[in-house]
Amino acid sequence: MRIGMYDSGVGGLTVLAAFVRQMPYHDYIYFGDTRNAPYGDRSPEEIRQLSAAAIRRLEPHRLDALVVACNTSASVAVDTIGRLCSNLPFFTLVSASARAVREIGATRIGLLATRRTVEAGVFEREIRSACPQADVLAIPAPALVPLIERGYRDRRIYEPALNEYLVPLKTWGADAVILGCTHYPLIRDYIQEWLPESVLIDPADWLARDLRKRWPEPPPGKTGSISLSASGDREVLCSFWKMVEPKSIDLVF
Repeated sequence: MRIGMYDSGVGGLTVLAAFVRQMPYHDYIYFGDTRNAPYGDRSPEEIRQLSAAAIRRLEPHRLDALVVACNTSASVAVDTIGRLCSNLPFFTLVSASARAVREIGATRIGLLATRRTVEAGVFEREIRSACPQADVLAIPAPALVPLIERGYRDRRIYEPALNEYLVPLKTWGADAVILGCTHYPLIRDYIQEWLPESVLIDPADWLARDLRKRWPEPPPGKTGSISLSASGDREVLCSFWKMVEPKSIDLVF
């Protein structure tokens, strides 16, 4: 299968990595809108327009499926995505998060996400639909994505922001926390140190597992390919991919 993915920048590479680990035999075409990243503080109309442009960028690749590797886009622009993908199966990370919460059995769910994702309320609705007994505390974390996009690895740089965003979740007693932005798994270890009692949910792992059960297995010996493209800085994708999952890649720009 030819699987397309898009994100506002490098964060979606964590989704790509989750899929490659579980289904290395598919062909993946990833588009990072690095020129316009991040989406999290843009207006809803801008997010819809940028999401539409990203989908059109992937259309020539004759995809078999599309994964929206940007939760801000999935939360704000799902109607736009549905209209443009009327003949193409597409998947978001939102429903996978709700399934994860149900399977884990958590009842106090923290959500760490961008401002627009929190405002849209899509995660909360999906979780409460799947687990009516669950309480959800959503925390917008606007400072994290710009720091991650700049490639900072020194945890001290993240300390002020993590203190602001995670202490409320710890005080509240979240037994599970959804990493509601695809950038956040890149600093998962830092988040886990602040929340040692909470189960961190990476929706990408759950979605990849779900789709592996649904999609056909390849013939023996089939190997897949990975292509990366960007609207702006292309080198940042390569450097982040090597950090996330050191696999060989075929860069397409």
